[in-house]
Amino acid sequence: MSDTLHIRGLEVERGNKLRTCLPVLDTTIEIPITIINGRNDGPTLLITAGIHGGEYPGIAAAMELGRDITPEDISGCLIMMHPVNIQGFWARRAFVVPEDGKNLNREFPGDVNGTLSQKTAWLLSQHFFPLADFYVDMHSGDIHEELHPYVYYPGLPNNEISEKSREVAKILDMEFMVRSMATTGAYNCAAISGIPSLLIERGGAGLCLREDIDAYKKDLHNILCKLGLFTNSAPLPRKHTPIDVTDVIYLETNNTGCWFPCFHCGDKIKKGDKLGCLTDLFGNTITVYNAEQDGIILYQCPALSAPKGTILVTYGQIRNN
Repeated sequence: MSDTLHIRGLEVERGNKLRTCLPVLDTTIEIPITIINGRNDGPTLLITAGIHGGEYPGIAAAMELGRDITPEDISGCLIMMHPVNIQGFWARRAFVVPEDGKNLNREFPGDVNGTLSQKTAWLLSQHFFPLADFYVDMHSGDIHEELHPYVYYPGLPNNEISEKSREVAKILDMEFMVRSMATTGAYNCAAISGIPSLLIERGGAGLCLREDIDAYKKDLHNILCKLGLFTNSAPLPRKHTPIDVTDVIYLETNNTGCWFPCFHCGDKIKKGDKLGCLTDLFGNTITVYNAEQDGIILYQCPALSAPKGTILVTYGQIRNN
């Protein structure tokens, strides 16, 4: 990379930090962005938070790290966007961009002539992904989701990208990781274009707890060390090293009803266990859901209201390496 970073009209010289707002093309929407162009040369790490505006801990972690990290701390370049879905953030909306009702994470690689979601996705995929040597997308359970911390790494487009991503996932302080074969999502789009990437999940249910913010900051510290952007810092100690969860089932309701789960996120389950039941507004049972396999519950809906299409429980099999 040259000594001066040029991107969408922004210039950041070597040894400087810029904290500003970046317009989304042909709109009045501006995304908060922090760019730290380190004192010394090195890789470029792109971090996004708040692609879903109601997923708060990663947004807060990026805000605080962007404030505290200096160019003297960095070898290379750190780019953070926080939050990407700024309109959803202020509207407290789950998943979608309010202007077009689209799930931004399903719109990559985007469309320069499309709606706000599609323009935002296009901005990232065309102008930021090509700069990155590695990409981290920070998520949480959304406003109506609770989860047990885990990380996705891409299974596509090839084993080289997958393994580079997995090696970084292994330094996170969490118990589980999932190899995704999906083609949708910002991190999968980046991986398909040749950039190792991760999607990290921490926190949820509309909460922004200090413990989740600090855990995210620890994750990012260790990633910066692993990738060589922090050359004068040591990795922080961990309690866990993630192991793979496979054969993940996303249990989606075909009916609208009231949801009563039987387990908590992080609980281990056995095939046949009752996962929960869906009732009508008079308490009459509509459907009882039972586990199709042994596994671990990664995330679930903690809300009573479960419209048709809600993912009630997500669980998978723990692979003993």
